[in-house]
Amino acid sequence: MTRPPSSPGPAVPTLARAWAGRLARSALGASVFGVLAASLDAGWALTGAGDDPAFQLATYLADVGVFAPVALAVGLLGGLGAIVVDPSHPPSPATLVGSLRVRAIGRPADIAAFVPLAVLAAFLWMTLCAHLARAVLGLEAAPLLVGTAVAAGSLGLGLIAGLAVLALTPPLRRALANASDGRPACVDPAVTGGVALGIAASLFALGVATGGVSGEGGFLGIYGVFKRPELDLRAPALLLVVALAAFLAPAAVRTVRAPVALLVALLPLALTARAASALNAEPAVGQALERGAPVGGKSLAILRRLADRDGDRSAALFGGGDCDDRDARVHPLAEEILDNGIDDDCSGGDLTAAALAALAPAPEAAARAEAPAARLPADLNVVLITIDTLRWDLGYAGNPRPVSPNLDALAARSTVFERAYALASYTGKSIGPMLIGKYGSETHRNWGHFNKFGEEDTFVAERLKGAGVRTMSVHGHRYFGSFGGLDRGFDVVDMSAAPPEGAPWDVDNKATSPALTDAALRLLGSPENTGGRFFLWVHYLDPHADYLRHKDVPDFGAASQRDLYDGEVAFTDRHIGRLLDAIAAAPFGGRTAIVVTSDHGEAFGEHKMFRHGFELWEELVRVPLLVHVPGAAPSRVSARRSLIDVAPTLLDVTRVPGPAEGAPATDFLSGASLLPDVFLAPGEQAAARDVLIDMPAGPYNDARRSFLRGDMKLTISGGARFELYDLAGDPEERKNLWGTPAAKEIEPYYAAMRARLREIRVTGARK
Repeated sequence: MTRPPSSPGPAVPTLARAWAGRLARSALGASVFGVLAASLDAGWALTGAGDDPAFQLATYLADVGVFAPVALAVGLLGGLGAIVVDPSHPPSPATLVGSLRVRAIGRPADIAAFVPLAVLAAFLWMTLCAHLARAVLGLEAAPLLVGTAVAAGSLGLGLIAGLAVLALTPPLRRALANASDGRPACVDPAVTGGVALGIAASLFALGVATGGVSGEGGFLGIYGVFKRPELDLRAPALLLVVALAAFLAPAAVRTVRAPVALLVALLPLALTARAASALNAEPAVGQALERGAPVGGKSLAILRRLADRDGDRSAALFGGGDCDDRDARVHPLAEEILDNGIDDDCSGGDLTAAALAALAPAPEAAARAEAPAARLPADLNVVLITIDTLRWDLGYAGNPRPVSPNLDALAARSTVFERAYALASYTGKSIGPMLIGKYGSETHRNWGHFNKFGEEDTFVAERLKGAGVRTMSVHGHRYFGSFGGLDRGFDVVDMSAAPPEGAPWDVDNKATSPALTDAALRLLGSPENTGGRFFLWVHYLDPHADYLRHKDVPDFGAASQRDLYDGEVAFTDRHIGRLLDAIAAAPFGGRTAIVVTSDHGEAFGEHKMFRHGFELWEELVRVPLLVHVPGAAPSRVSARRSLIDVAPTLLDVTRVPGPAEGAPATDFLSGASLLPDVFLAPGEQAAARDVLIDMPAGPYNDARRSFLRGDMKLTISGGARFELYDLAGDPEERKNLWGTPAAKEIEPYYAAMRARLREIRVTGARK
């Protein structure tokens, strides 16, 4: 008896081979387009970098190398997406439209109605989710709670949108199918879907055109955020092109054999291997990618993290700077231990106590402390005015525009520090350390972008309050309240100009200078506050983006972001003028010192950057600093100074002592009083001092430091990548002198400065 022929089994091996071949061709498409995208990526990185052919070639090869793994990963995802869309045949634009029409066979009106409704519902859902995120992210709440609320709200809105599509499909189907001659009027889902996509794109463009850069301007105005100059969409655009290439490549190159496709796709990885070692010898190339390559910079950071063998957040490959990737105690951000025979921080050798003593600057401020104290009026009050995002180039510094007439008038009767530097380039890591009197890396802080400071750190207001000085602060943003600890030491914290408790923190589209000045005047008008000595801190916000237009100040136009910014500065200056006039007219005006400064500057396209944060270019960290002390003659100080000196100066002005002998090791001040500069004898020049700008790493920024000695500025990125500029001959920081003899001269002084820091290591594990 013969057996019947067996039925054919499932063609799983055949299908798996077909899918593997499709993935190989997707990798080929992603790799080829990745090389093309990397050429654009490298071109952006090389903008303004000069015309050195060798440097250009090295940058291009490095960018292709660090781009290649990302392209292959995106290619894999694109290939998998194509398999999910059509497991049997590689999709192409024609087959996708054809598939949609095939699905409509027998029910054309159903599909023709469902597709456009789904497209428009997706656009509506995206818009509602954007509004939800804007509202919830501004709340003062735990990140986990905020994230959960956004996720839950988005899911809920998606469910509602889906139900709406199902409910509206039947009536739209009937409308599409009805016609006077009895034939379907429009039953092609490709046509109805295309019309819906066109409508969604038009609504998106309308929202971008009519909305404000903070998302204000009505329901569609949320898309105005895409007009932000700092919003860089080049990276997602390049990756989208690579993903589309991977998605469509299997249909376009179906005749290429899978092994050949895979081999060609993997070829750029040879440049990845080259970049792993070459970037150690070409730090300038790595810096160009980090700062100018939208994809290459981010990919480089990922590769360094993956190459980190000992888990110390530094790698020996890809220019990571780790000189011993087997020892987690040795890395570029490690603390250098004196005389231990180990190059702990990979600076090139062990730092000795003898070398440190030889390089330490003379304590000139302490040697001259007696003279200012003898000439300082007794029982002085202090008003500290900080202005968010205020650049140094005001009217008294040579700006031809009338942006700061009131501050200019104050400068004419004050000591003007012409080259003052903030402690970081954004508020969370500059204003708190300034008021504590420690460098950012010396503070006890969390990992947040808006840093919270621990009880181990003593704010200057706490010292003043402990000495019997009445302490007051006025703010328009809730970060300056209890959230970060910046309210510690104040008898009165006036938040009347800030959003109410529980409301979003976003004040970018609201002018607060009038309310801030009004609140400050109310406090100064109360005998309870000014009957004895007092300290008042007011932080003005309006120069911070977004930039609004105001009717009661000079109109500098709206041709550029700088025009709008200058209008905001003039508006803020007008209301600061009201405060200054009231102080001058008050009975206590003659015995009130005034200090004016900023937390950081602002960029307007310099170094291909807008806004602030992340970097330490001069336009971001050089800030105004005016110190008016009754009885001191007006003067100008050209020597470079740091806002690390503000806290000791406030204490000196009020004759309140700093940390006492025997104080805990965590209680110290890293700066020196500016009063010796304020009371310089006629013809005497202020002594030069080294300046350190210290911005520790956070969730949105890598660690950055700048060390200034004379006119030389050394900038260190991530503790491993160095740049050196001569600000006297190169004030725009265009020519990197690292690797020249000048680098050898300044390097030991930076090592000595760093060795004196009492750093607190904080990572993402500390929330």
